[in-house]
Amino acid sequence: MSDINQLKAKIDASGKKLSTLGNEYIRAKDEVSARKVLVKMFAEVCQQTLMLGEQNAQLDRNQKGIR
Repeated sequence: MSDINQLKAKIDASGKKLSTLGNEYIRAKDEVSARKVLVKMFAEVCQQTLMLGEQNAQLDRNQKGIR
């Protein structure tokens, strides 16, 4: 179960990072700066999606082990 908790902590941290990047995007002074932040946000969303997939796979493994 600790793997799931570790992934949850990483996913939560990623969510906070996305929130911070969203604030950076709002404060961007020009289009170039805004686009740079959007690229960072997209990369973070991709990482978060991978972590969610890992978490789902681990949950599935745990559930099959219980049955």
